[in-house]
Amino acid sequence: MKKLVTLLLAAGMVFSAANGASAVEMKVSGEWQVGFTFADNMYNNYNAAEKHDGFTDGSFKAAQRVRVNFDLVASEYLSGRVQLQAAGGTGSNTYDWGTAGVGGPGMEVTARLAYLDWMVPTTDVLVRMGRQAVATPSYTFGSPILDDTIDGVMVSAPINDMVALNLGWLRPVAELNKWGEPHKAHSSIDLAYLSVDVAGDGFKVTPWGMVGFVGSENIEGDFDMAGGALTENTTAYWAGLGGELSLFDPFKFTADFIYSGNDADHDAERSGWYAALGAEMKLSMLTPFLRGWYASGDDADSEDSGRMLSVGGAAAFDASGTYFDYYSQITDTIDVCNPAGTWGVQLGVKEVSFIEDLSHQLSVTYFQGTNNTERGANGGHARATNPFGYMTTADSAWSIDFMNSYKLYENLTANLLLSYLVTDFDKDVWGQDYDNVFRGTMNFTYTF
Repeated sequence: MKKLVTLLLAAGMVFSAANGASAVEMKVSGEWQVGFTFADNMYNNYNAAEKHDGFTDGSFKAAQRVRVNFDLVASEYLSGRVQLQAAGGTGSNTYDWGTAGVGGPGMEVTARLAYLDWMVPTTDVLVRMGRQAVATPSYTFGSPILDDTIDGVMVSAPINDMVALNLGWLRPVAELNKWGEPHKAHSSIDLAYLSVDVAGDGFKVTPWGMVGFVGSENIEGDFDMAGGALTENTTAYWAGLGGELSLFDPFKFTADFIYSGNDADHDAERSGWYAALGAEMKLSMLTPFLRGWYASGDDADSEDSGRMLSVGGAAAFDASGTYFDYYSQITDTIDVCNPAGTWGVQLGVKEVSFIEDLSHQLSVTYFQGTNNTERGANGGHARATNPFGYMTTADSAWSIDFMNSYKLYENLTANLLLSYLVTDFDKDVWGQDYDNVFRGTMNFTYTF
């Protein structure tokens, strides 16, 4: 009897060990946001500030977004993440209060992220496969090329303590065979990415490049890979260099340069460049900063475009809280995601704190177009119908952004953004007048 008990205990220990070896630990985290916004003269994103009869000035919106992460961890070498997002209708990442809400007709809960992380055996090489968050390097402003969720495979391989290699294949668009529907050939986009991170005492440098293989059926409105209608398959490319210098504490300097283009013909041909510089000085109670950028624009009389390419609306250039993509939270903005065809300078102060858990950031940004006025709505080589996303040399604006952040609890933060856009868009170019734009947003973020 004693031997039988001993055998049973041994079998139980073996079974427990085998079961433990295959066990997966689940970790739950996420972010819950609720936002209330009042906006004036910002009707429908790119129609913002147009003077129309019949529009009522001012609009109020309450919105909500929930993102929940499920991390399935087998070991430090193998894990997977699924992020569920409770949102509105197809393509929306929020839902507005007063509508059907999550679970109602046309509403959806989607997997915003779904990727697998694993280490190549006996190495420090990390492979991430699936829908993931990807951003091209940018040290001064938010990325003007790509900063979004995208499907693909990314590989990170440390070479030594100072150098790491990153490479990947990304697929932002793919039209496949569907039952009962005609196949649309040449409609995919594939991106090949490579970067090298070099970091040392007081500095970081990242040279990087990306090549895109664009099917002829893709259009500019879907992905900003061409200047006009494609007539054949096209190759797009980007080459960049960015860095940060923090050796001279408390000063920090940043710089970015990007050149991009494609090999399309006629009005679909496109090539352009972007440069940005930044400087800041970290003090005990605040950090003043100065930064600026220049991005090439279209000439007056050429068919092709002189503006830098981006991966559609997936960029995140953040020089303004109303015109560009700065701190949009979960509310609508004009949301121009890349700076192509503009230049600007920004002066501000951040990390201002006189009371515990309360901080402020204030910035003033002046920016102007670099596209020739002949490319405006009334020009002989028109490329755009309004100055939102396409400013000419006759168009300029001031953006004043005041962000306040208060930590109510360890996991709950309240943010108040006041943003005012002073527009000076040329009536001769666009054929109409434009108003100034105001946006005030109170946002609550619960992280868990």
